[in-house]
Parts: sequence; C-alpha cells; structure tokens
Amino acid sequence: MIQRIQSVYLFLAALCMLGFIFMPTIIYTAGVAPHIEGAISGVNNIDTPYYIFLVLEILIALLSFATIFKFKDLKQQARLCKINILLCFALIGTILGVWLTRRSDGATPTLWVVLAFLAVIFLFLALKGINKDRELLAESNRLR
Repeated sequence: MIQRIQSVYLFLAALCMLGFIFMPTIIYTAGVAPHIEGAISGVNNIDTPYYIFLVLEILIALLSFATIFKFKDLKQQARLCKINILLCFALIGTILGVWLTRRSDGATPTLWVVLAFLAVIFLFLALKGINKDRELLAESNRLR
C-alpha cells in the first residue's frame, strides 16, 4: 500500500509525461498544408528539434518512476526530484524556443503543453512531501 503522498505525485508526473509523448506539441497553420507535430510525429523531420522533445519526455517519465523506488534514501530522492524539475524546465524552454523561432511559419503550441506544467507542479508537490518526511525523520532521531 502506498503510504507516502510523494509517490503518488511522482507517479502522476510520470503519467503526464508519458501522455505528453503521444500528444501534439506544436501546430503549424501557415502554408498550404497545416500540420501538427509532437514528440513522436515530429521525429520524421530531421531538421526539427523533436528528437529533443522525445528524449526529454522519456527521460522525465523514467526518472519519475525511478525516484518512486528510492524511498529508503530521502536525500537521493530529493536530489533526483530536483534534477527532474530541471529537466521539465528544459523541456518547456525547448518548446518555447521552437515556438519563438518558428512563429513566422504559423507555429502555435497546443493545449497539451499544459501536461508539462502539470508535471512540474506534481514534482514540486513530491519534493515538498519528501522534505516533510526528512523533517519528520530528523525530529524522530532528535527525540531518541
């Protein structure tokens, strides 16, 4: 049974990223044929940075799952959670960079980009739960 809330938050962050892999990221409306590209659908184009999207999304999801099972070492779990938050910000920055550089092509981010922001929120909540557990453990050690 899961008794620690940060495990649930880490699982939800991983689910957000796994879902984000299959969702469209950017819509191109200019040109003859408007099209949608995401981490998987955009990998067909060599000149686009969608490989970075795919690698970051898979890495964030795997790191979230791996962090769940590091519950015995809270310090390492907090460190992995912080690294995961940085990777999420790198993903959001990459999406923002692609959008800004391709705005002239009619590029607009889709609503599914919200999943990346949700993952960041879940990771922050997990980090808060980890820190609460660390404080509780320090208090119990002080009482001994």
